[in-house]
Amino acid sequence: MPGLSLSDAVYARLLALRTGLRHFQRWSEQQARAAGLTPAQHQLLLAVRGHTDPRGPTVGEVADYLLLRHHSVVGLIDRAEEAGLIQRLRDPTDHRVVRLRLTDDAAERLEGLSAQHLEELERLATQLPWEGLGPVQAEHGFSGPPANRVTPRHVEIARVYEATEPGPAVRVLVDRLWPRGLSRSEASFDKWMKSVAPSSDLRKWYGHHAERFDEFGDRYRAELAQSPASEDVDELRHLAEDTGLVLLTATKDLALSHAIVLNDVITGE
Repeated sequence: MPGLSLSDAVYARLLALRTGLRHFQRWSEQQARAAGLTPAQHQLLLAVRGHTDPRGPTVGEVADYLLLRHHSVVGLIDRAEEAGLIQRLRDPTDHRVVRLRLTDDAAERLEGLSAQHLEELERLATQLPWEGLGPVQAEHGFSGPPANRVTPRHVEIARVYEATEPGPAVRVLVDRLWPRGLSRSEASFDKWMKSVAPSSDLRKWYGHHAERFDEFGDRYRAELAQSPASEDVDELRHLAEDTGLVLLTATKDLALSHAIVLNDVITGE
């Protein structure tokens, strides 16, 4: 679109969204393997079970679901049948048509995996920075977020250099160091909470290396559980529930920022 100018915050949100989706896919594959399935078998079982016709889907219909060629799906079904996961059955009204059904063992494994996935999607709905993603609704068996979880509209993450629209949300700088290049007169936030920032040692060790992010998150959560950080986290949680909250940081890569971890702690993730 010619002339379109997107803000840094938009790119950061898109990056965080795509990163979150990649993490979900990797998590999903790990859960499938833990259940004794390959990721492809998990997808196959879901395609069969999710088909709305009680007679079961045809091979062609499964190929459409999985976006695979017919011969690739046949090979996948053959291996799943040998593993005791899939049954081939003749259509009761047209014996030329083969339909697929899950075995009892496959149905049990898929039910457990699906419950795990719904819970993970509910968690992601409160974390991914995209307004179109909402909590998993009651029709999936969930009544909504737990009482101690803040809904996504209450907490936002932004760079401290970004101009934002006026609103009731309290803007809090959560870095330990003053933002480079920002004068005191230009600062546009309500509070500066150094105590909820990572310690200097942890920040230097992390260095925004993506491969260290998970361990960094664990160490940072441990720091936040200690006083006085824990008291200030409680204050941030109350602000999020009462007026809304914007966590501000000078970090360029928001997806790897400590503010992402802090948001999870505040919202009960």
